[in-house]
Amino acid sequence: YVNSRVAKVNARGEWIASWGSLGNGPGQFDTPHGIAVSPAAEIYVADRGNGRVVVLDNDLNWKANYTNVGNPWTVCVSGGPIKNASKQYLYSSNSGPDAAPAGPAEYTGEIYKMELDGTIIGKFGKAGKAPGEFATVHGIDCRDPNTLYTAEINNWRAQKIVLKPLPAKASN
Repeated sequence: YVNSRVAKVNARGEWIASWGSLGNGPGQFDTPHGIAVSPAAEIYVADRGNGRVVVLDNDLNWKANYTNVGNPWTVCVSGGPIKNASKQYLYSSNSGPDAAPAGPAEYTGEIYKMELDGTIIGKFGKAGKAPGEFATVHGIDCRDPNTLYTAEINNWRAQKIVLKPLPAKASN
């Protein structure tokens, strides 16, 4: 909560580099709150305070901002190594506005499913306490792109969400 940067270390935990400062402009974060790395070594940062997902390359160079996903508190990239994984997806939680305790709002509680380029495939969920509703999703496990585990801090629970995969397109 004090730093507004992404740090890179090697496998031994030795410092390599950092990127970012406090703010809302290029190269800046406001409460970077979640991070995920794709098998292609792209870095996805849930920039909670700025309401965006920031994409960096493996050398911490800026690539893109995804600003159409509400207030992301966490991100997850599905699958494993590219050679063994199914198609990769990016999941992001919309858990804003930040309040303690958080109250439900009509524009919070969704989980977004996206292509890695930021194209939204779909979203599901809404604020609430019933199954499939969310209150401040703080973590997502998406190693299987059709089975998600969410951790909510305001409902004090975890949920298992099973998505129905889209049918394969018929070839012409």
